[in-house]
Amino acid sequence: MREAENKRQRKKFDNLVFGRQPVAELLNSDKTVDKILLQNSAQGDIIPLIKQKATEKAIPLQYVPIEKLNALTGGNHQGVIAFTAAISFQKIDDILPFIIERGETPLLLILDGITDVRNFGAIARTAWASGVHAIIIPAHSAAPVNSDAIKTSAGALQQIPVCREKNYELVLKYLQLNGMQIIGADGNAGKFIFDADLTVPTAIIMGSEDEGISPLSRKYLTNTVKIPLQNNFDSYNVSVAAGMILYEVMRQRM
Repeated sequence: MREAENKRQRKKFDNLVFGRQPVAELLNSDKTVDKILLQNSAQGDIIPLIKQKATEKAIPLQYVPIEKLNALTGGNHQGVIAFTAAISFQKIDDILPFIIERGETPLLLILDGITDVRNFGAIARTAWASGVHAIIIPAHSAAPVNSDAIKTSAGALQQIPVCREKNYELVLKYLQLNGMQIIGADGNAGKFIFDADLTVPTAIIMGSEDEGISPLSRKYLTNTVKIPLQNNFDSYNVSVAAGMILYEVMRQRM
């Protein structure tokens, strides 16, 4: 009975790899890993190797109590669980030159601190439909690219390049050096989205709904823009806001 219950529990997550040796082998393979959960008190020879590999590959590593691991696997996890990613991540410095070589005007979408899977999936769906060349997310504080995200995106996440970048600040500097304007969506901005020139190479940053754009990102912004509000209300949902901004980009570029 217990083994059957464990199997039912694990079936909820078809992207789990658990156990020290299996996770170590996974990290030595070419498969893309979304994140790793490590038991708070985990020790042993393989644990430092898992930590080292996670750092080298910019894989988010989270320390959790054993109860969390038990709930996901039903036990027998040896203190470590890895989630494989549903897609292969790419690098923006490989993609940007390719966009330019094709004679297209780059349009990138940067998701800064957006951790909700459904928002992430919905944004990806709109981004792919509206001609965004790539989505950039930081290695940490980002929504997992799992089956729920794929489903919410209606498969768009399997079409649009997603770049999970370990050195997020270096990426922002790279975009600046390559002549891209970096536009931040901010409800307190002094100009509306339709007052910005979006026909030039552009990267748009969408921040989290609770904290907005991070201080790190703000250092590299060319401009901030806002979306009009007809009624006195807090703000739009971030996926809705992204869609409205990308519509304006399409309108200007068409």
